[in-house]
Amino acid sequence: MAAFEERIPQVKQQRPRRRGNRKLIVLLVLFFLTVLIIVFIRSPYSKVQEIQVFGNDIYSAEEIVAQSGLTLDMQFLNVWEGSVRSNLKPLEGIKDVALTRQFPGVIQLHVTEVKRVAFWNGQDGTRYPLLENGYVLKQVDFSKRVVDRPLISSWSAPELLPNLAKSLSNLSPAVLGEISDIALTPTVYDKQRVRLFMRDGNEVRSVVYKLDKMMNWYPAIVKELPSDSKGVLSLFEQPWFVPYGKGEEAVPLPDHGGQAQNPQ
Repeated sequence: MAAFEERIPQVKQQRPRRRGNRKLIVLLVLFFLTVLIIVFIRSPYSKVQEIQVFGNDIYSAEEIVAQSGLTLDMQFLNVWEGSVRSNLKPLEGIKDVALTRQFPGVIQLHVTEVKRVAFWNGQDGTRYPLLENGYVLKQVDFSKRVVDRPLISSWSAPELLPNLAKSLSNLSPAVLGEISDIALTPTVYDKQRVRLFMRDGNEVRSVVYKLDKMMNWYPAIVKELPSDSKGVLSLFEQPWFVPYGKGEEAVPLPDHGGQAQNPQ
């Protein structure tokens, strides 16, 4: 009996066909994904519906968008930061730009501009922004803008503009906003003498290479001036103040970090 059973072939157990089920599931997923992509592309949500600009001051949002190459109704997923950055290179006042997306259809451009520190008065009376790197941005007309930075009305040495711009960029916003006009007034002894007319009625005389160090003390120095007195403040080493009017003598002020030196 045992020999007879050994002659009977064993029936192999069939395993469940899992591989075929997996293929079917993958095909179904791919099918539905394809359908969703087609539906999305044909829907309004796949288009750029709004372009927002942040951080701009020198250029208007319209100028930046026009130069960026972005347009409404273009494919939302076909917008690339590198392409926008390359398109904005001709706008020399822009340092960098970052792009973010907000669904549905909103593109945001976060612009970083080169800091503007003054207004440059052109020969024809047109005003241009002076940037912190010393570059006069003549592609932008600021004639109709509110003068919220110093106005450079007399400057005979363009090679000194980078030095001036660097000094102005190091001033606090409060001090920078107090300067109305700047003029270069070179002497035989120093080619970097400058004269600053302040919005509070005082006049400041200093040098370009000390301007950022001395002018940041201006608010504290003004508090030490004689009350209701306006005049010329010399900021070379130790501050000296000469009230307006004939026969007035120079008044030495407390030392703010320099050595006493009588103004010339």
